[in-house]
Amino acid sequence: MKTLKVIFRDGVFVPVEPCSLPNGTEGVVVYVESEKELPAPWWNSLSLCGEKKEALKQFVENLKSRVDYDDVRVVEKPEGFEVFVLVEDETVALKPVMEEALKIYEEKGVYLPLQVISRRRLNRWREVGSSIYREIDEGVSIG
Repeated sequence: MKTLKVIFRDGVFVPVEPCSLPNGTEGVVVYVESEKELPAPWWNSLSLCGEKKEALKQFVENLKSRVDYDDVRVVEKPEGFEVFVLVEDETVALKPVMEEALKIYEEKGVYLPLQVISRRRLNRWREVGSSIYREIDEGVSIG
């Protein structure tokens, strides 16, 4: 069995890569639903309401164009949740991260409690066996 990437256009599946199949060749098309219709892989891992998940999704999308980050992790606790943006240098990333969180609050009315943490600080917490490191490490990666 071989695969061929196609696009559905005007009622017909059209190859999007070179194809040398003879006329009349039959096959089966297995398609991937649009990413817009599928929830993010982390979506069902969080117990937050849909409004907060949508805000988190938009926050990460906005962040991609502004900050070079390692990961964005969400830690849920009985009293709420916290977002950790893991970066190389927190002094460079702090302002754009906070600006994006403020945009989310202004547009969606959802407050994102967040911290910007450098890789150096996270490693220090890991080395000393800090409980905050364990919480972040066990948090849900959304970025």
